[in-house]
Amino acid sequence: MTQIQIKIITLFVVGLLLGPTYHLYCYLFSGQNLSANNLHEISDRWVLDDRSIFRISSGISYKPMEIPLTPIENNLLIEVTCEPNPCNPLDEITLSLSSGSKVAFQETLTINSFLPFRDFTTGPISIVYPEKYMILVEPKTATVNAPSVLLSIKKNVALPSIILLAIGYGFCLLPFLFLLKSFRVR
Repeated sequence: MTQIQIKIITLFVVGLLLGPTYHLYCYLFSGQNLSANNLHEISDRWVLDDRSIFRISSGISYKPMEIPLTPIENNLLIEVTCEPNPCNPLDEITLSLSSGSKVAFQETLTINSFLPFRDFTTGPISIVYPEKYMILVEPKTATVNAPSVLLSIKKNVALPSIILLAIGYGFCLLPFLFLLKSFRVR
């Protein structure tokens, strides 16, 4: 092997460590599990823990989960996984994190049909005020037989550095550019 080939392989390995490996570590292995609940019923109104009735005016949802959160438990990662894979009736869900009438986070998550598993994951969410928050999972399309989903929450998830990710993924792509250049020379 020539010195150039060794340097190209080294760049690729460093890129794998700084790019995809670092990204997977942040989302899969960092943080501590805060809660995991199995949601299997779907309705347009729910009785909450304090005996109040929560009505969803725009449609239906899984049972809302109330959880006390503080800024110490910052960088929440919320994952919604379909229990009986695949979960065909669900195409999109709206995930909301609210406190009282204030919505702290709301995102529409689309299912990725190319992957063998079906799950929705948010990026790390920051908590500013210590309050009791409600997490609401609403399917975008009303389904009669909605699949059972597992709602898991992790706290203190490491937020990946954009600079490290860009360098890592760049180092992964750089060897391919050198490879293309070597084919053009011949």
